[in-house]
Amino acid sequence: MKRFISILLIFCLVFCLLPMSVFAANSTYELDELGMSIEVPSGHVVFTRDIKSNDPNLSAYGLTKDGLYSLMLERNIYLNTWDEDINYEIIVTMIDSPLEDFNQLSDTSLAVLTPTMSKEYESAGITYIKSDIYQHNQAKFIKIYISQPNNGDTVYGLQYYTVYNGKAINVTLQSYSGKIDSNKEAIIQEIVDTVRFETEPHLSSPPVQTKAFTYTDPNSGMTFTVPVNWAETPMNEERKFIDVKFTSNLEEGLCILFSSEDLYELEEFKLELSTTEQLLLTRDLIGNDIFTKADIAEIYGCKEKDVSMVTYGGKEYYSAEIVNSGTAYGLTLSTPMVYLIRCENGYMYVFQFNGSSSSKYFPDFKKLVSSAKYPEFKSDETVRDQVFGAYLLLAIIALIALCLVLIFICRSMIKKKSIEKKRKTDNSMIEDFTAVTVIEHASDAFQIKVEKSITPEPPVKADKEEPRTILVEQPGIKDDGSASFCHRCGNKLMSGSLFCNKCGTKIPANKEL
Repeated sequence: MKRFISILLIFCLVFCLLPMSVFAANSTYELDELGMSIEVPSGHVVFTRDIKSNDPNLSAYGLTKDGLYSLMLERNIYLNTWDEDINYEIIVTMIDSPLEDFNQLSDTSLAVLTPTMSKEYESAGITYIKSDIYQHNQAKFIKIYISQPNNGDTVYGLQYYTVYNGKAINVTLQSYSGKIDSNKEAIIQEIVDTVRFETEPHLSSPPVQTKAFTYTDPNSGMTFTVPVNWAETPMNEERKFIDVKFTSNLEEGLCILFSSEDLYELEEFKLELSTTEQLLLTRDLIGNDIFTKADIAEIYGCKEKDVSMVTYGGKEYYSAEIVNSGTAYGLTLSTPMVYLIRCENGYMYVFQFNGSSSSKYFPDFKKLVSSAKYPEFKSDETVRDQVFGAYLLLAIIALIALCLVLIFICRSMIKKKSIEKKRKTDNSMIEDFTAVTVIEHASDAFQIKVEKSITPEPPVKADKEEPRTILVEQPGIKDDGSASFCHRCGNKLMSGSLFCNKCGTKIPANKEL
């Protein structure tokens, strides 16, 4: 008896532990045209193209086999199900696709492709809200949130879209009881997870693994480290404001762009400065403060509130996350972009990540930016001294030129007054010059006159001379006995005179003394 009771208790326990499996059993449906199977939880009304004419659900919902089948063919429906209260409906559709498999596309490529479908939704009267990437164990799906009007109400939808083996497949939940809440999201995801494809997915070749390396900016000398599995690749065409592109080996289409611009030498930048400002402007004065958040917002066409300041590697950057739109192959493509901008020592550095900050590869971008080592321009002080020296030299030259002008003006005024004064004094100067000349000549004449009027020395009594043995010939006395002259004053003596009749000097006789 005890054994029977024990077995009964064990059976009850197991039965209690399996209520979900018993009461929530799924029904599996094979969709051969799609090459897949899908499970639908119990409690749902389900129709496939293999409609039974005696299906009681046809009459219960006022449907006919032919009418429902025609509707499925018209709208490419292969499975249609809804809950008993018709709060929501789940539809599985399929059409042929030019693409082979979403597994061969990266999340980045799918993120670029998804917004192109918004035009198709709009043309069908459906509003495209947002989208995400969902990775199934076999397929890669795009989750698309949509809405559309329905008899005065709004029907919200959540669509799982994939391309597998050349077939575009949609599993869509349409809500007739308000927006898609977490409960409905769980229901549709659970159904999608049960999808099983008959063939294996077409995967891309394994990516090439690369090591980290250092990149040096040829313009400024700034360096940063490019993380592993990123490689420098050539750009499709020459870009004016992009210097280099790095692409991910693991995520096709994902890239990081970098550029630098020497604002110190940029002609457009200098045009906004005066000559004096250009002389005084040194590299260390050109930093982040030359921009504002409003400036960055204007550059990238976003709102100022979308611009923030972030710090990587101890350096501050302006950060802007926006969605860029462009046209390629006749399609309008939209790509999320994260921009980081920093100005330092006269250079403007721009880093771009062509994905959102929520991307699983965004940490690689942050690692690259954080490794940046900016150059230090040690010659800034010398440059500043040279600039100030040049400025001071110009000031000195200008001052000297001003002084020379003043001196020239003063000299001109003095010369003018001198000429006027000379005109008035020319006659008197001539008279003075004549007077001086007359005085000088008069002086010479006076000297001549004085010399001529000197009185001869008076007669003096001659001393008695001692007899000499030398024969002296006295002036004025001739040996031939002719007229003689006074040897003292030169007066002509009378013949036989013993004394000069003019000066009274004794006339010696010619004899040997």
